[in-house]
Amino acid sequence: LVNFIASLGWNDGSEQEIFNRKELVEKFSLDRVQKSGARFDERRLLWMNGQYIRELPLDALYALVSGHSSEPQVPNNAAAVARDYWPEEASAYDEAYKKQVLGLVQERLKYFSEIPELTRFFFADLPVDKSLIDTHKQLKKFDRSELRNLLEQSQASLQQSDFSAEDVTNRLNQLLEQTGRKPAVLFSLIRIAVTQSPASPGLSDTLHVLGRDRSLARMQTALDSLS
Repeated sequence: LVNFIASLGWNDGSEQEIFNRKELVEKFSLDRVQKSGARFDERRLLWMNGQYIRELPLDALYALVSGHSSEPQVPNNAAAVARDYWPEEASAYDEAYKKQVLGLVQERLKYFSEIPELTRFFFADLPVDKSLIDTHKQLKKFDRSELRNLLEQSQASLQQSDFSAEDVTNRLNQLLEQTGRKPAVLFSLIRIAVTQSPASPGLSDTLHVLGRDRSLARMQTALDSLS
């Protein structure tokens, strides 16, 4: 927030947008403040906040989002807030698993309150939401039998996987060749089947973290819903 406010109507003459406090003290000058009124751009503020989140070491980020405000690895300039931002379902999972999940969504976070929405499917089997397919730009063009066939082929291939990220990636790429479908179709279908969410981190990493049993079971539930 300090970085954002300092840059309202001011820049140091370079393309740099992210400044730590030491840099601001050294570089800020009223001579470079524009005379016209500054515009409060909320989208830029969210983008900037996301940049700071991505710069945090994973352990420090985990401490912040888990309410561990006294954790020693949290940087002094990080505003440690004693609040647990995880979805309620995450309480049944250990720290190692939650760190895996956090590592996947860190690149997409703009603020901590997004965590429940972005991660809930890692901790709970969400109900089938048929609107995710019915409103999808690509998938809505296919009838149920075509989608079921694609998902069955995908399930059959992934059943043979050890679910390492590398093997899952290879199998997904092979499925693209076998089915002749684009990622926007095939990967979107698999993603919706295993997450029941409109978006997720990279599909291979998501499947790897969810694990074999849970991923395949969710694909079967999605197949049943397409019958």
